[in-house]
Order: sequence, then structure tokens, then C-alpha cells
Amino acid sequence: MLAPAKINLDLLITGRRDDGYHLLDSIVVFTELCDELTVEKSDQLSLTISGPFANDLSNRNDNLILEAARLICKECGVEPNLRFHLIKNLPISSGIGGGSADAAVAIKLTIQQLNLSISKGRLEAIALKLGADVPVCLRSFSTHMKGIGEGLSPLNLSRPFDILLVNPGVSVSTPRIFNEYKKSEKIFDRPRKEKISHINDRFIKEEVLNSKNALEGVACRIEPQIQKILNVLENFEGLWLGRMSGSGATCFGIFNNEENCLKAKKYLKANHSKWWIESTKSL
Repeated sequence: MLAPAKINLDLLITGRRDDGYHLLDSIVVFTELCDELTVEKSDQLSLTISGPFANDLSNRNDNLILEAARLICKECGVEPNLRFHLIKNLPISSGIGGGSADAAVAIKLTIQQLNLSISKGRLEAIALKLGADVPVCLRSFSTHMKGIGEGLSPLNLSRPFDILLVNPGVSVSTPRIFNEYKKSEKIFDRPRKEKISHINDRFIKEEVLNSKNALEGVACRIEPQIQKILNVLENFEGLWLGRMSGSGATCFGIFNNEENCLKAKKYLKANHSKWWIESTKSL
């Protein structure tokens, strides 16, 4: 089963709860770039990993795939006797929801493989327990995400958009980014007041372009390579929007057409061989 990469077109931070969790307001889309997860029944719970980023990821017990299977099976009163295999195509700790998408797919595969029955409410609660991005990754379609990840409103995507993803080859710690943001004592963003129902060309060129990723400045200070990518992206022909996704370090460019997207990809690959650079389309 495929685990699509997630992109935050923007990321507003609208407040912070008493328990320390930040409140978010974000437009999320998914892409054709994916990790791949398979499962089969076994005599115990296990995980093997292959693929381009296999060496960067641990298959220890704290892996979100294993934790997702354990939580679902505990809820349903069965043993998690499953053997998972992950093909890790997406860089880790990169702001495009790879680990969250993998956990979401692990939930689906566990339920499917063991023929389990679980209420929607309990499923969403377990997903949120695994991480703020897991509920939206469980859906894997364009969404207006609010709160700590529990407020999800589906969005219609007018057409597939041409997207270039660029990662400088570094992992950025999400907790560290949020801690640094907290220390900066920034004024919280205003949440969107108007209800959003769709994403089209105009919405990206106007609404999203005039929004922001509230974590981008903090992440660029911690990892200057992110700012370097953003500076390079803004010079390409046909770029509508260039921004960091999530807590970084992956940045994205949305282009007006596939030709300009591929031109940018070709240039970056020729001049930045250490960066991870992939072109894709939104789902």
C-alpha cells in the first residue's frame, strides 16, 4: 500500500494549549511520491526496511509503523502478529510526513490483514496519539487542517499541480523547531475565518502566496541550507509558490506547468548533486 508524501502549502500557528501543544491552521495536499508498505501474518511483530533511505531509519520498537500496529491491536484485543516491509523512498525528518504516512498505512493494513472492526472515533483518537499529521495522512487527500491535527475539512483540488520537492540532505527535529519557535515569542497568527472548499490556480497564486509557514524562519536559522534552497527556487521561470513544508527541511515549488518544473529539476540536479530533488504531481 502506498504512503503518499504530504505537503503543507502553508502553516499558521494560531495559539498554544495549556499542555504545550501548538494550534495549527494549514492547507495540506498529497503527492504521487510515496513510501510503500506491505504486510503479512507472522508469529510476532516485526519490520524490515529497504529503499533509498533505509539506512536512515530504525526498525526498533519505537518505529511508528510498529507502534501503530500495537495500538490498533490493543484496542481490538488481538496480538499484533504481523511482519511489515517498508520501502523507504522519502527522506526522514523532512517535513513531508513520511513517518506519519507510514503509520497511517500501517493502521489501514493492520485492520485489513487481521479483519478488525474499530469505530471511526477510536481510530481517529489512535491516529492523533501517534502524531499530529497521522490523522490527515490517514485520509491522504487535500485537507484544511486545524487544531492539533484533529480538525480536518476535505478540500476539492481543481487539477493536479506540478511540484518540485528539494531537500538539502539534512534531518530537522520537529520538537526542536517548535521549541525554538516558542522561545522566539512570536505573535500567533490569525486563524482563517472564511470556510475553504477548494484549491485552484487562483487560490494558490493569491490566498496561499499571501500566507506563510510560521516555522520557516526558525528552521532557516537552524539549518541555513533551507534558506539557500528557497533563494534558488524563487529565480525559476513559472514558479507560483516556493516554500518550506511542515517543520522542514524539505522545500517545494509549485510551477505553472510541467515543462518549467522539469527545467528547474534538471538545473538543480546538475548544480546541487547532494540535494534530494524530485518532481511530482499533487493527488
